[in-house]
Formats: sequence, C-alpha cells, structure tokens
Amino acid sequence: MRIFQLNTFCGVKSTGRIACEIAKLVLEDGGECLIGYGVPGISNDSEPFAYKIGNAFERKIHAVIRKLFDAEGYGSWFATQKLIRKMKTFQPDLIHLHNLHGCYLHLPSLFRYFQKAAIPIVWTLHDCWPFTGHCAYFDYSGCERWKKECHHCPQQKNYPVCIGIDGSIRNHRMKKRFFSLPLQMTFAVPCEWMTGQLGASFLRCYPSSVIVNGVNLNTFHPISNNLRERYHLNDAKVCLSVASEWDHRKGLSYLCEAAQKMGENYRFVVIGLTDEQIAALPSGMIGIKNTTNVRELAEWYTTADCLVNPTLEDNMPMVNLEALACGTPVVVFETGGCPEAINEKCGIVVPKGDLTALRDAIRRAVSGFYRSEDCISRAKEFDCAQTFQRYLALYKELVE
Repeated sequence: MRIFQLNTFCGVKSTGRIACEIAKLVLEDGGECLIGYGVPGISNDSEPFAYKIGNAFERKIHAVIRKLFDAEGYGSWFATQKLIRKMKTFQPDLIHLHNLHGCYLHLPSLFRYFQKAAIPIVWTLHDCWPFTGHCAYFDYSGCERWKKECHHCPQQKNYPVCIGIDGSIRNHRMKKRFFSLPLQMTFAVPCEWMTGQLGASFLRCYPSSVIVNGVNLNTFHPISNNLRERYHLNDAKVCLSVASEWDHRKGLSYLCEAAQKMGENYRFVVIGLTDEQIAALPSGMIGIKNTTNVRELAEWYTTADCLVNPTLEDNMPMVNLEALACGTPVVVFETGGCPEAINEKCGIVVPKGDLTALRDAIRRAVSGFYRSEDCISRAKEFDCAQTFQRYLALYKELVE
C-alpha cells in the first residue's frame, strides 16, 4: 500500500508523532508512506517520510490573510498545486488527513483534486476545526452555531487567530461545499466524545470509526534522571503540566492559583510556556519553554509525582497517555475525551473549573495512593503498536 498523509507537523508535536508512528507501521507492513507537512522542524525518525509543503514566504502571506480576513485554507495556492503534482507522481492508494490548518494548504484546490482522483480518504479528527467556521474547539465559549451555520464567531481572536474581518459564515459554507463533495471519505475519531461532536455536524453523512490515540511505549517509559537535583526540587511533590501552547483554554490560571495556595511542599512545573508567560508565573513555579526532545519529556513525566491537565477544551490529549506510560498518575478536568484515558487506578477526573476539587485531587494523586505499575498497565491499553494497527486494517478495507 502507498499512503500519503497530510498534517501540520511531521514527527513533532502530538499529531506529528502520531503521523510518524503510522508511517512506521505502514513501512513494517511492506508499504510506502509520505507525510506532507507545513510547519518546519521535523524529528530525525520522520525524515524518511517527510515532504515539506510550500516555503516560508508563502506561509507568511497565508498567515497575513488569515489574520486580517479570517481566511485559513484560502492561501498557499502554489504550494498546494505542487503538492497535488507530488501526489500524482507518488500515486497513493489512500490519503490520510490529519490537521489541515496551519497556513499551508489551499483547501478548495485540494478537495477538487480529491474528487477527481477518487482516492479513498481517511481523516483523523484531532480537533473540531473541520466542521466549524473558525475555531478548533467551542466548549469554552459554549457556542453551538456550528451545528447549523457559524456567524459572529465569539472566538475570532483565538486560534486560528483573526484580528480583522469575521469570516466564520464564509468559512463554514466553504467547508460544507468542499468537504461534502462526492468523496470516498471515512473519519477516524480518537475518543467517544468526538464521535458525538461529529454526529452533530454537517460531516455526519460520512462513516466513522473510533481509533484511540496511541503512545509509543518504547519512547515513553520510566527513565532515571537528575532533574530533581538540576532544578533543586529536593523532596517536594512535583506537579507537572505540559502543553504545546498555553492559551486560556489550557487552564494555566488554575495551575497558578493552585500553586499559590498549596504551599512550599508542592512545586509546579509547566512545560510549553513563552518567555512572557514564564516571567509572569508566581514565585515557586518553574516555567520551561516548549521542547521537541521526547526523552526530556519522558524524564519530566518520570520525575513528576502527578501530571495536572486543567484543559478546558480538548479531544484526547497525548500528554495524559505519555504521563501514564512513564508511571505517573494524572489529574484532569472533565473535558472532552480526557476522562476516557483515566480509570480509578491511575488518576482522578475533576469537575471542569472546580479549583477546590482540583487541589484535593492533586493532594491525593501525589500521596502515593496510585502505583506506577497501574499507570503503566493502563498506558499499555493505548500502545500505538496495537491501536494504530486499526489504521492499517482500515486502509486495507478501504483500498480493497
């Protein structure tokens, strides 16, 4: 089988690592795979699969029209034409879509090609952007306009950021037109929560299948390290939080409030912050910039007494699975698919936004009540070597 994947990232960030793990399985199965990606910076193990879409100049132009006119998916025309020529040369048996936002694709051109090529398509929904007029998630704002037709978007200044004209109604109509073309398309959703959102959208006409996110247990596992000594953590209870971007929906404010009220025995470590966010942290909190070093992440997961994920909008976050694989219990808000990764032996689900319950859950999580063995056992249920086999089975079913 020849598989062509499309994603914003390749080998880095959670979606990029997922695409890379799938590519490895395709290769092991005797097939070929390319990953077309838009944002520079890839992992070493993804180099054999990587195909860079476009260039920095075209992405910048696309970013400007997105920011001014709410026009994600309307730029990068030349890059998309070159991508289509690459696909025609590669002659894939199936195309696997991941995140198509990120200023690297011209969606009308791409989907017209899909219609003409009549190639089977699998689209993994890592967020809700494919069926909204602007946002990747809508829980925080409580907006339900996407169920009929988006307009007057309450999250216009959230990702994908627009500071100019609201284009949500235009974008929603464009997606309905091009994503609903006669296509051989099947959706893969990583959790039951997303199944419900898909079923309420205009994309419900397509078949779908739940394929949970998988974690690489060869990469994420307990690793001995000296982080406690390096960061002078001593015997403190380490509460770790990780995100690729800490916007308001990720719940940084809850971490700051908890850190201020829980005393010196608790040290909160937050990975993925900007310099400005690090400077604004309360005293006693440790802020670390974003990292693509997965070993460093595994070391932090191992060092932590618990992972705290107070996200207010999310799907099935990989950080929860990665922490469990390193033997670390997880505390999460009852958000999206987050509860689906947790059971009573490896973590606690807290009512969304309940700071008192969050602090109580953190105290319980670091108390030694949860065993590393039980956390790792839970993570094994999400072993990507097993869960992503379902993609291979789906590919073969659709290609045949």
